[in-house]
Amino acid sequence: MEKHPMTLTPDITPIFPTGPDAPPVPALGVPAGAPRWVTPELLADTLRVWRPYYLNLTHQDGLSIILNVSNLFDVLRSRRP
Repeated sequence: MEKHPMTLTPDITPIFPTGPDAPPVPALGVPAGAPRWVTPELLADTLRVWRPYYLNLTHQDGLSIILNVSNLFDVLRSRRP
């Protein structure tokens, strides 16, 4: 039996919904106590990316995601090779 090489073609579907077809994220205020670098735009983008997977995310959930990713990068950056 002859083996055929597997051909991989890139998927042109964007991972994150963007553009006019993306579901709108309402304007949000940043929760009290958030770092100053967390902007309403960052919070809206975070919710836009994660809501397709977790539908009932609140703005506080979005802030938690942002802070957890920030903490992950801090740990990775602090590691010495």
